[in-house]
Amino acid sequence: MNNEIVIVINPGSTSTKIAIYNRKTKLGSKTIGHYQSDLDQFERIGDQLEYRFEIIRDTVNSFFENNTYKVVGVVGRGGIVKPLSGGTYKINSEFLYDAANGTYGDHASNLGSLLADRLKDEFGLKDSYTVDPVSSSNISPIAEISGVPGIKRNGRGHPLNMKMTARKVALMQNIPFEKTNYVVAHLGGGISIAHIQGGKIVDINDALLGMGPFSPNRAGAIPLRGIMKLCTEMTYDEVANLLSKNSGLKGYLGKEDLRDVIQLVESGHENATLIYNAFVYQISKEIGAYFAATKGQAQAIIATGGIAFNEKFITDLKSYVGCLTEFHVYPGENEMEALAEGAFRVIDKVEIAQTY
Repeated sequence: MNNEIVIVINPGSTSTKIAIYNRKTKLGSKTIGHYQSDLDQFERIGDQLEYRFEIIRDTVNSFFENNTYKVVGVVGRGGIVKPLSGGTYKINSEFLYDAANGTYGDHASNLGSLLADRLKDEFGLKDSYTVDPVSSSNISPIAEISGVPGIKRNGRGHPLNMKMTARKVALMQNIPFEKTNYVVAHLGGGISIAHIQGGKIVDINDALLGMGPFSPNRAGAIPLRGIMKLCTEMTYDEVANLLSKNSGLKGYLGKEDLRDVIQLVESGHENATLIYNAFVYQISKEIGAYFAATKGQAQAIIATGGIAFNEKFITDLKSYVGCLTEFHVYPGENEMEALAEGAFRVIDKVEIAQTY
C-alpha cells in the first residue's frame, strides 16, 4: 500500500502548489508560479481553470517518471463556498458551480476543487475531495449574533491549517482531538483567531472583511463611523479593495512583510514602532477575548502561519498571552499535509465524506 498516493492541489493568487503523499509522508512537490499578466486575461477566478490545468497536468505527470505510484485520490483546497461544517467533502456539481461562479466569493482557493475534479478523470477516479474549505466552521448561534438584526458574523478564516495544527498539539498533549479546547491564531497575510472545541471551530473572526486585528494588508475591525464615511466617499468595490488589500501594515507603512517593518523598528523609526506595537497588541487582545470565550479553560494557545516564524514577534506576543495557558508555536502552513490526511481518512474509511 506504500505505492498508493493522493495528489494534492493548493492554488494561490499567483501560484499553484502540487504535491503527492502516501499515508506516511510527502513524496514530491512543486510550486508553479503564474505571471500576473497571464492571469489578467481572465475576468473571473473560475475562468483560469483550463489555463492552470494544462500547466499542472505536466507537473503531475513528471512525478510518475520511474515510479509505480497508484493514485487513490485527488484533493484540492476548498474555497469560499456556503458555510459548512468542517471535515472532508466529496466534490459534487453544486460545489463546483458555487466555486466556479464565485457565488459566495471569488478567491484563488476556489480553483482547488475545480482542478481536483478535472484531474481525477485523468486517473479514472470516481470522486475528488476537499478538506475544511475556507468557509468551514461550526460557529455557535451565540457567536453569529452581530448586534444588527439581519447581519450575521461570518466564520471565514484558515480552518485547514488551524485544525491540522490543533491535531498536532492534541497528539503531543495526548488529548483526543474530539476533547480539545484550544485558541488557535493563524498569522499570515490574513489573520484568523479561532476557538476550537471538540475538534470543531465554534467561533472565528472573518479574516477578510470582518472582525479581528489588522493584518499585513487587511483592516480588521475598524470604528463604524469611519466605515460609514468611507462608504459616502467611495464605491463599494473601492472600499472593499482598501479594506482587504491596502490597509494594515501596508496602509500605515507601505510595507506588508513583517520583517521589513521590524527592520524599521530596529532602526529607530518611531511610526513603525507605534504601528508594530499596535499590531502585536491587537492580536494579543483578540487571543485574550477568545481565551475568555473558553471560560478560561483553553488547554493551549497555538500560534501558526508564516508570521509565527518571526522570533521577535512571537516573543512579544508571548509577553501578553503566554501567562494564560500552554503556549505552542507551529510556524508555517500545514495545508498540503492537512489536505492529504483528510483525503486518506475518507479513503481508509476512518471518516465518512460529507455532502455539500
